[in-house]
Amino acid sequence: MSTGKVEATAPCRVDLAGGALGPWPLYLFHPGAVSVSVAIDRRAWCSVERDVEGVHVESKDTLQKASAATVSELLESGRLSLVAEVLRVLGIETGVRVQTQSRVPLGSGLGASSALAVAVGAAVSTAVGRTVDPDRLWPLLRDAEARSSQVPTGAQDYATALHGGVQAVHLEPGEIRAEALAVDPARVEECLFLIDAADAGPSRSGRWDLFKRRIEGDERARQALATIASTARSVREALVENRLDDVVDLFGDEWEARKRLDPGISTPQIERVAEVARAAGGAAKVCDAGARGVVAVWAPPGARGPGRREAVTEALGAAGFRVFPARVDLRGLEVG
Repeated sequence: MSTGKVEATAPCRVDLAGGALGPWPLYLFHPGAVSVSVAIDRRAWCSVERDVEGVHVESKDTLQKASAATVSELLESGRLSLVAEVLRVLGIETGVRVQTQSRVPLGSGLGASSALAVAVGAAVSTAVGRTVDPDRLWPLLRDAEARSSQVPTGAQDYATALHGGVQAVHLEPGEIRAEALAVDPARVEECLFLIDAADAGPSRSGRWDLFKRRIEGDERARQALATIASTARSVREALVENRLDDVVDLFGDEWEARKRLDPGISTPQIERVAEVARAAGGAAKVCDAGARGVVAVWAPPGARGPGRREAVTEALGAAGFRVFPARVDLRGLEVG
């Protein structure tokens, strides 16, 4: 049994296409479903120590602390439940101190909870001397996150947090397969950036709403998800074939399908970002379920001079929006 301190970090991600299909069994209804995402240099961090009395969890970014004699007692308290659920699925009941920190808040739409779960799971399993193979680790973490959030969770975020880079996660019957796309990460960085559209409302369980509608046979939901599935396949192909300009229209198509799927996903501020980006030659969509209004924008630069990216960033700046770069993280999970 390890007695020293173990640290782990894992990257958050930007969903380029197909993320809505992640929860089982939605993807089974759309054969060939794939989710395409990019790991970015905003990482979740975890530190684990053994040989302590009880269980102690501290979130440095949210300034929350919780202690109990056992993980079971911690879960009963309802505090810092994601970390507690990860400890439970890994079979840890007591004698551990866990500290976490995330560079993006939970609910940002950037896969922060999944990146945090990966960092915690890897650090804890290493600290107790039971390192788990990633292919066995991520299903445990997915289930821990579902227990914590009480809504269905997908698999795609874990693949990106584990492996980094640009990933296409193929959602197939009986198998979820991660594919590292052969695309120049520097080219992706040139095309992708983020906007914080600050008027978004409180976190919603939009994923659960669409899940119920699709299971109940809502035709509008079926058609929207079919469009998302088709668009995601096309985004993967465009990236592999270096047709980065083609992603602009695909980005916009998926955003329109997601609004048909969940009309409450957008806000006036988000629509303004999308409108400005579209008018200048780019495309924008809110990240994940729209809980906090972080918007991803795709706009390729010019080949030999100013192009769409330059026009879009200038237009967004003139409209009062602050642009954040989305640097591709190639490192994936790191444990030390």
